[in-house]
Amino acid sequence: MPDVIAERISRYVLDGSDDDLRRLLRISEFLAEPTRAAITRTGIRPGWSAIECGCGPLGALGILADLVGPEGRVVGIDFHEATVARCRSVLDMLGVGYGDVMVADVHGLDPKEAGAPFDLAYCRCFLMHQANPAETLSAVSRLVRPGGWIVVQEPLRFPPPVSHPRVPAQERYWELMYLAMEASGIPSYSVETLPGSAETAGLEVVHIGGFNRPALDAASSLELHLLTLVASRARIVGSGVASETEVEALLAEMRAAMAEDLQWSASPFFLDLVMRTGT
Repeated sequence: MPDVIAERISRYVLDGSDDDLRRLLRISEFLAEPTRAAITRTGIRPGWSAIECGCGPLGALGILADLVGPEGRVVGIDFHEATVARCRSVLDMLGVGYGDVMVADVHGLDPKEAGAPFDLAYCRCFLMHQANPAETLSAVSRLVRPGGWIVVQEPLRFPPPVSHPRVPAQERYWELMYLAMEASGIPSYSVETLPGSAETAGLEVVHIGGFNRPALDAASSLELHLLTLVASRARIVGSGVASETEVEALLAEMRAAMAEDLQWSASPFFLDLVMRTGT
């Protein structure tokens, strides 16, 4: 992930004082290369307008800003007001004066309010949380011009993230996270069936691919999974799929593995879809 904005992200990861924000920026940085590769398949160029749905405190907004440049426009939307406030601070830190973030639910968003139509819409780890992915993709497509692009990157339930030597707790936490989502009404294997959801939404799938991202800094990579489990703990326990005792045991096992001689640790396997709206 070259360019000025990427360098600023890297510097903040090293020097920032907000531990949680640094964690989230580390995730964006870790996935930057495959994210950029997926987005560039659309032929994106300076001057385009792009929107990210479910952007969180940064998401791919830094990459999109690099690609569209100051002559372009980048917008992020997220449901949580506190997250949007944080994202605005991050964009200011990165010097992205041509980006904006707004509190919105894509399902009820007035396209004009968001500044639509956009040339491209992007989602990552967003559709996996939706009760009806086809309906959500339809809502996203309303923000995009005819013949425009939608890029999504979502993690599959299987295979889980892995390390060498294996860390069974890492694989178990991934299973629990999906079981908790299913208990709250998210359909099973919704990511695996996204091509069908895209067809239902009237979109043309022009590319399908996937990736997982191994890291030699295994402890750092495994720590991101541990922190994801911490963030998901209330939902996992509250849904009844695991007890607080089991979650604590998984966290202890992951902490112990981080202190051992792991050779590598990998992200989950992400499904890449590049789609076009009808003309």
